Amino acid sequence: MTIFNAVKTISSLLSSIKKQHRFIATELDEILATAKRSNDGSLDASDFKKITHYYGLAVPAILGDSICALRGFKMTKKERLALTYQGAMTGLFDDFFDKFDMSDEQVKAFMEKPDELKGENSAEKLFLIFYKKALVNAHDPVLVSKYLRQVYQAQIESKKQSAPGLSEKEIFDITLKKGGVSVLFYRASMSHSFAEGEENALYNMGGLMQFGNDIFDIYKDRNSNIQTIPTTAKKMHLVRQLFIDQMNKSFALTKQLSYKAKKKKKHLSLVAMSLCSRCFVCLDQLKMNESITDSVFIPEKYSREQLVCDMDKRNNKIKTINYFLKQRL
Repeated sequence: MTIFNAVKTISSLLSSIKKQHRFIATELDEILATAKRSNDGSLDASDFKKITHYYGLAVPAILGDSICALRGFKMTKKERLALTYQGAMTGLFDDFFDKFDMSDEQVKAFMEKPDELKGENSAEKLFLIFYKKALVNAHDPVLVSKYLRQVYQAQIESKKQSAPGLSEKEIFDITLKKGGVSVLFYRASMSHSFAEGEENALYNMGGLMQFGNDIFDIYKDRNSNIQTIPTTAKKMHLVRQLFIDQMNKSFALTKQLSYKAKKKKKHLSLVAMSLCSRCFVCLDQLKMNESITDSVFIPEKYSREQLVCDMDKRNNKIKTINYFLKQRL
């Protein structure tokens, strides 16, 4: 890759993020203000931040726009609405499992009968608002619901990560599934039909994205005793190689799709910059910790500062660009 490619890709990402910030302010501010006023305590600051600065932002601005780059035409207003509402509901859906410990039957009811429920607390009510609006704006609401059920199944399986004893393959399979079906859940709301092989390509790309999230979430997962590839690793170079292998696999599957070569390269450039290059910077930082624990990675021994990779630091931004320049797409 060249400096020109890097500047162009960064500019595209920043433009998408800025546009989505404005969109959130226009479409969600009133809903969120109402939710804050009537909040019974089931919603906290992190819930609102996930909506405005994480899932509700990244799903349309990074994932959605990268898929639009792949297909070759811009996101429609309806697609942006659907993806924004899907992103906004994601953190609340996770809370059903992580915060509220709802039964499987309760969660199923929210997925399958949203129009029949009113919600017993502020978090449930806000989830229902977003989910219903996502279905109204989705190109194929039936497909969206189908993939949400798969997201639900993946969440159930991910509960196994709270108990010791899983093999690396078992952890990796859970990681792949959780990320893969999530990306397909978002992709299902978009108006263009799947190309042959696209479902598999996006499933693997989603697995790579979840892997990347786990790399950056190592401090949080360590404190919660969650088994992920990074928290159970003894050598960071093995984690890096597994990440590279999954990256190469997902990129190869994307290159086989029938979309135009130029569009596929743009799509992969966005993924390489926003995900892969950042993960390599984080992995470098994590590997450095091995020097203080006899060349073995022991996350329990490290501080927050040693495990949390601050991507707002100028040096880390430069490293991200350098990694991007090294990638061959």
